[in-house]
Amino acid sequence: MRRRRRQLLVGGVASVVLVAGGAVVAVRGLDDSADAADSADGADTATGDAEVTRKDLQEYEELAGTLGFGDPVDVAVGAQGTITALPALGTVIDRGQGVVEIDGRWVPLWFGGRPLWRQLDANADDGADIEQVEANLVALGFATADTLTVDQDWTSATTTAVKEWQESLGRDETGAVAPGDVVVLPGAVRVAEHPTAVGGSAGGGPVLKVTSPSRQVSIDLDATKQSLVAKDQAVEVELPDGTLLPGKVAAVGAVATSEDTGDPNDPGTPTIEVTVSLDDPSQAGTLDSAPVAVRLVTNAATDVLTVPVDALLALAEGGFAVERVSAAGSTELVAVETGAFADGWVEVTGDVAEGDTVVVPAS
Repeated sequence: MRRRRRQLLVGGVASVVLVAGGAVVAVRGLDDSADAADSADGADTATGDAEVTRKDLQEYEELAGTLGFGDPVDVAVGAQGTITALPALGTVIDRGQGVVEIDGRWVPLWFGGRPLWRQLDANADDGADIEQVEANLVALGFATADTLTVDQDWTSATTTAVKEWQESLGRDETGAVAPGDVVVLPGAVRVAEHPTAVGGSAGGGPVLKVTSPSRQVSIDLDATKQSLVAKDQAVEVELPDGTLLPGKVAAVGAVATSEDTGDPNDPGTPTIEVTVSLDDPSQAGTLDSAPVAVRLVTNAATDVLTVPVDALLALAEGGFAVERVSAAGSTELVAVETGAFADGWVEVTGDVAEGDTVVVPAS
């Protein structure tokens, strides 16, 4: 049904709907006279109808990101010697697998938050590094939680597990672990570069540059927007072809940095580094260093009454209204409070009910 928006009565006071700069405005307080009606006739607007509908609405913030494996980081080893072999580029190194071969002996990867910095054996003082060693021995199957308590105390059970690990590698079963025996990193890594070639010295610098083992999204987030993101927050990642993939915020940087602009009067925009992991990285295909958009929910409203945004009328004295249609076809302005906006719909509260008909501009 097509209507013409003219003069409306709200609480006995005449109102006229005008179009100003493309925005519909309801102006109240006009005299209910023939002159006012004639003026309104000149501003008639063709309209249609829409229903007040109950929906879930979500407001999004869209952030620019880059899909890839992340920035490479250097990996050094504590052992000295000649590099005799390296894993191929693109290789994913997991716990227990070789990071670099030095003098014919592979140095395996262990997981942890700190490098080994001292020799650990039965004479070592208690410490968090002992707990890290024991956790890796259990994870690799050289002990169980029943045979080895993972704590900061080196026991005979720790020595036994170390000897079994050494035997599996063909090493002397000393029962001690030295800093150069393993490389400790937070988790599995992917080989990105060989900064030192085979034949080079293991003690002369990084032996590998590594990245995350799976594709992730890196965001340089404007520091003023840091409150928008939190670790483990669910997001959607839009690929260049429009595909949406679910993910979550894996890490949020704590330190803001600025790029050097070269202009002493322009310090640049401070940003923090945000990393987003994909629920299923394989769905990203072979994309690397690809621009993507990350959508995160900033406001959510569940099971709320909504109308098309075009149904809103901005009242001259402030606030909003909708033009409700009665069963007889007459119309009246009803004041509403607005809430969440999403996908062309807006949450409304007030004297409206699900199924009510409201006026919208005709398409």
